Amino acid sequence: MDDQQQRPAQAAPQFEDHLTNELRIALEDFNEVTHVAEWCAKECAYGGPQLAECTRVCEDIAEIAALNEKLIARDSMFGPDLAEAFVHVAREALPEIERHQQRHPHVTETISAITRTIDSCETLLRMGERRQGGRQSEGGQRPQPTDSRSEQLY
Repeated sequence: MDDQQQRPAQAAPQFEDHLTNELRIALEDFNEVTHVAEWCAKECAYGGPQLAECTRVCEDIAEIAALNEKLIARDSMFGPDLAEAFVHVAREALPEIERHQQRHPHVTETISAITRTIDSCETLLRMGERRQGGRQSEGGQRPQPTDSRSEQLY
């Protein structure tokens, strides 16, 4: 027998193996906000021209959240950058969405999903900063990526 037949087969790493609890929560939150924001955008589109901006904002939120899901799933080194972008866009978008909350109750669920996802993103980003020793004081740049995946946030 050759060496390959004598060695036991090693189990391939599973997708879930690299996920911390915080990453799992963020992944679930991104998935939920993607679907809720898409639904909200469709509802707003039927609501008339006064909801046009809310429609666009919800579409933006949904697309950025979906991209974040993909980056987490493939353990991308750019995940933290897109998580920061999501937090920024979501915070900027909330006032527009909240403006319509009184007259369009479907917006309430969207606001809740966005807020939860912002919270889980910020938790991940804080964990990543602690793991990497915080941001550098000059220019707010991240330390250079390492070859070790365990040092990355995603």
